[in-house]
Amino acid sequence: MVETARARAEAALRRDATLEAVAFAAQRFLEERAWEDVVPEVLRRLGRATSASRAYVFQNHRGADGSLLTSQRWEWVAPGVTPEIDNPMLQDLPWEGAGLSRWVRILGSGAVLQGHVREFPPAERGILERQGILSLLEVPVFVSGEWWGLIGFDDCANEREWSQVEIDALRAAAGVLGAAIRRRLDEEHVREAESRFRSIVEHTPAVTYQEYATEEYDAASSILYVSPQAERILGYPTERWSQIPGFWTTLLHPDDAARVIEESERTSETGDPFAMDYRMVAADGRVVWFHDEAVLVRDSEGAPLLWQGVMIDITSQKAAEEQLREARGRYQALVEHLPAVVYREPSPWNPDEFYISPQSAEVFGYEPEEWRAGPEFWNGRIHPEDRPGVLEANARADATGEPFSAEYRFRARDGRYVWVHDGAALVRDESGSPRYWQGFMLDITERKRAEEALQQAEARYRTLVEQVPAAIYTQVIEEGSTNTRYISPRIRDILGYSAEEMIGGSGGLWREIIHPDDRERVAAEDARTNATGEPFTMEYRVLAKDGSVVWIRDEASVVLDADGRPRFWQGLMIDVTDRKLAEEQLERALQVEREATERLRTLDEMKNTFLQAVSHDLRTPLAAILGLAVTLEREDVTLDAPDARDMARRIAANARKLDRMVTDLLDLDRLARGIVEPKLRPTDVGALVRRTVAESELVAQGRVQVSAPSIVVSVDAAKLERIVENLLANTARHTPEDARVWVRVEPSEGGVLIAVEDDGPGIPEELREAIFEPFRQGPQPSSHSPGVGIGLALVARFAELLGGRAWVEPRPGGGASFRVVVADGGTGSGAG
Repeated sequence: MVETARARAEAALRRDATLEAVAFAAQRFLEERAWEDVVPEVLRRLGRATSASRAYVFQNHRGADGSLLTSQRWEWVAPGVTPEIDNPMLQDLPWEGAGLSRWVRILGSGAVLQGHVREFPPAERGILERQGILSLLEVPVFVSGEWWGLIGFDDCANEREWSQVEIDALRAAAGVLGAAIRRRLDEEHVREAESRFRSIVEHTPAVTYQEYATEEYDAASSILYVSPQAERILGYPTERWSQIPGFWTTLLHPDDAARVIEESERTSETGDPFAMDYRMVAADGRVVWFHDEAVLVRDSEGAPLLWQGVMIDITSQKAAEEQLREARGRYQALVEHLPAVVYREPSPWNPDEFYISPQSAEVFGYEPEEWRAGPEFWNGRIHPEDRPGVLEANARADATGEPFSAEYRFRARDGRYVWVHDGAALVRDESGSPRYWQGFMLDITERKRAEEALQQAEARYRTLVEQVPAAIYTQVIEEGSTNTRYISPRIRDILGYSAEEMIGGSGGLWREIIHPDDRERVAAEDARTNATGEPFTMEYRVLAKDGSVVWIRDEASVVLDADGRPRFWQGLMIDVTDRKLAEEQLERALQVEREATERLRTLDEMKNTFLQAVSHDLRTPLAAILGLAVTLEREDVTLDAPDARDMARRIAANARKLDRMVTDLLDLDRLARGIVEPKLRPTDVGALVRRTVAESELVAQGRVQVSAPSIVVSVDAAKLERIVENLLANTARHTPEDARVWVRVEPSEGGVLIAVEDDGPGIPEELREAIFEPFRQGPQPSSHSPGVGIGLALVARFAELLGGRAWVEPRPGGGASFRVVVADGGTGSGAG
């Protein structure tokens, strides 16, 4: 009781210290802008609070090949614990290459990873045990929704269990670190934006000016200075602005002059900032729009000193605004006539927060209130032929958060079906949690009709064009070289490249896509015919845009001008792939059919074998159990104690047989699905085998000779016991009742060997591999010991699970020798 109370008190103190350390981390990250400077101090506090041996931070990054790597950035260690910060293995560590795929899956999903190292998969234990770690806790760090890295805690002294409060607190610490990193990134983005803004401003064609601040505003003599940009923009020398009284007013557009001067007078009197958009007329007659802003600068005593202003050329902006207004007008007119329905669907569903625009009544005939009945209102009105695909897309979007997009038919109130394009995107809150789906439904019925008509027209046109199954081309001869000037669109159908892609450059693409095995001979023939002027005729392979190989027949002739000089090559390319590959495709089809037939035959044999096993081997012990139980149940049968015990023994024996068969079937299924993990423990294999044989009722004890010295290796004892039981059951099932059986245990390199031998009929050579397949019972399955034919299959699968293998070979002197080698999952083996 005292130890339990002390443990609880220590756990409570560690929990409180952890929470205080997390609060400290949150405060320090908020106080310091440079989060990197805070991490060592935070790790020290968290490590001490949690009584960890080490506390550290790893950061993910990408390698040159794009693979995901991680590196240790910071570390705190308790007194007496070896630091790992300088361990080169922990820098640029590839997650996948280091055998830590499970970590990527768990941490990348946002879950924590914890446990005792001895229970981790072998691929992970090596790197952890070399650091002396007995147990650990890894907490992922996310920045802007991306997995950034982790905060980890090692215990090199104890195999500890982390409480949920500690885990939640450390997850909060990881969240605070992620927020601090995100804040730094946001600040850097702001600084970059400010830098870009300054660069834009410094290169903007803006006019800077200064204007006297007088009690009586005088537009004719107020300019003190104007920057040189004024001359570049308007074409007038800058001296005129200050030397000619009222010069700037003469440049004002007549339609703007009065309001500009009026606003200048008002702001001069009130001291309010001046801000206006107006036009000026340049020296060449152009009209230039300016945005003019000025503020009143006062002296140290608060008296008006001067107006400091800037004039920005916004002519392009004004033109763009005018275009934008026109575009908005056109867009508004378009939108107002579109049968579009906008909706917002809360996640999870809440009828009070659901919204759908009033157009739903115009498009579908349903009022918005009717849609609030729930998702079933929408589901039930989708066309039956479209419903499965739409609901599947909707479920996929709900599960992944990816945008939803579908086109389907929706039943309106009047019974007609409306074609709808439905698109929606998931809107999340600041923490990344789903808030609602924002979407729209657009009536595309007319578009669907138009598409159908277009498809029919295209089909007629395509039928006409496809009557000429060739790409026609023209190559102009210029200064001894040829350049492709034209190729018909048919080339896209043949090779996947557009005519523009094939014409681009100087025919380089054509040379590049010729199959490497044909390139040399095609180039040689091309050079020869260019030199001789003889017709070019070849069949060769070309690599299409999608990577497929296309056989073409290429024929071309030289066209001469009036003087007999070569002008251009006129040619055509025909796709002859079908002809070239017909026999190959036919042979492949026949081979596929043969393989499919063989697979079907094998599956059918396996099915028949399995059904036979189930109908006979499983029901045989079941029938015995039932018959004996009915006998015991009958009131008209009186049994003495020995007979009753004998019946009970026979019931138990048959039940154990049935249990072994069902267990074998279940284990085979779990092994096939890959959900069985070995539980390795140091085990005396000799003692385990001796005990298993002694407790087994499968083979009479007088028939068995056991030679099993003590050999200790790290194995899964339960799986090894099943291997021995199944080998004994197999021997009992397929040997005469008077056959002798030998069981041996011997050391093997890196593990241990178990042999079960008999002097029975043996195994034919052609069946020595097949008998380890499921439902194969050998040439003479026994009738006195039922089974479903999966015992040896389980032996082989368990052996592979334990890093070894199983096989059978002839026994010297006759019979069969079944042998299983399993690996030592620990650091070594020993014999005692």
